[in-house]
Amino acid sequence: MWKVDLPDVGDIDDQLDAALIHKDGTVAYHLTDAERLAVATLYQGYDSLLGEPDPSLIPVTLDACKDALHTAYNEVQKKGRLSKLRGTLMAAVIECPLCGFEAATTLDHHLPKDDYRALSIYSRNLVPSCQPCNRAKGTLEPVAGKGMIHTYFQDIPDFTFLFAEAGYTAGSLVVTFRIDPTLLPAGLSERLKFQLHRLKLNDRYFDPINIFLFNLKPSLRMFRGKPNEAELIKAFFLASANSYDCDYGFNHWRAALMRCLATSADFLADPWSYLDKPLLSLKAG
Repeated sequence: MWKVDLPDVGDIDDQLDAALIHKDGTVAYHLTDAERLAVATLYQGYDSLLGEPDPSLIPVTLDACKDALHTAYNEVQKKGRLSKLRGTLMAAVIECPLCGFEAATTLDHHLPKDDYRALSIYSRNLVPSCQPCNRAKGTLEPVAGKGMIHTYFQDIPDFTFLFAEAGYTAGSLVVTFRIDPTLLPAGLSERLKFQLHRLKLNDRYFDPINIFLFNLKPSLRMFRGKPNEAELIKAFFLASANSYDCDYGFNHWRAALMRCLATSADFLADPWSYLDKPLLSLKAG
């Protein structure tokens, strides 16, 4: 969640050929040597800017071919073009890095392809994501230093800044996630808070939290009825949080949830009023 390793750029000429030459040999657009060089220069500029929006990323030297590149990306699903590039990017993740629970089934253009057409097939502008996150991001207008972080380029500190707070009454559990702004530079804090809000994560986490906790029931039942039940469950939650830090990286929602419940005296005193309910009865409306 939050970060994905920076993908290799790969062979730019091969990608351009795959995008602009149909499988039957028909050439959708013939790139000149000058245009190929301009594409490589554009990609280098994108990396230098860490994917932040900038007028230099809409070069006039690529005006003639930008629509062909845009069209080529739109035909990834329809005609199988660029399937190798898409497969490589999708294989780099297990779950959507934007939410941390949905399957990544699509590619999101960090800088929108309708505005930055010549970047339509650039691997480092394509972020694996789930459909709900892609839709929630929607037509967000990119502004340098604001808005969504770049999953590939953003420098994320290796310490905990994502926290959760639990409300627990009579077996009803409500969890809210927040970014602690005191632990981060102001700009990064604002971007992460914006992302939580833009993707509606506190609403969307409701079902994944319930499914996740119910999958832990076999382990938690080992502690049920023991004299030190609450302390054993607390220790289990804290150990799980540390494990998720190692497995998923810092600031995954699962780790934040475990630490939250480990400090919830109400939940530790009576987790079974929640866990003994049928899972379906807890489904979000």
